Amino acid sequence: METTMQRRLVSIRRRVPMDRIEEYVPLWLQLHAAATARGAHAWNFISADVPEVYLEFLEFGSETDIRADEATVGAIRALHEAFHEAYPAPQTIEEWVAVPAPPPAA
Repeated sequence: METTMQRRLVSIRRRVPMDRIEEYVPLWLQLHAAATARGAHAWNFISADVPEVYLEFLEFGSETDIRADEATVGAIRALHEAFHEAYPAPQTIEEWVAVPAPPPAA
């Protein structure tokens, strides 16, 4: 497996009370801006079943690795602190590694 082409996905599950959405949005936008400035992709979704549960995704390759980027990590920390979660919150942050595609058949 070639690590230079390996894609990674970080998922963060976060509870955002409905009455605090105006606080969440600018903090999420800071995280989005920090991650995308480094060439990563960033998305957030709200649960269709539980209105206060958000799922945030940060996707990147080794050339855009954001796990040690000060601005990105700081934005994640700010979201955790604003919503009273320890950083990193247990069982809310997961990292995934892309499964490499097999080489095409000759």
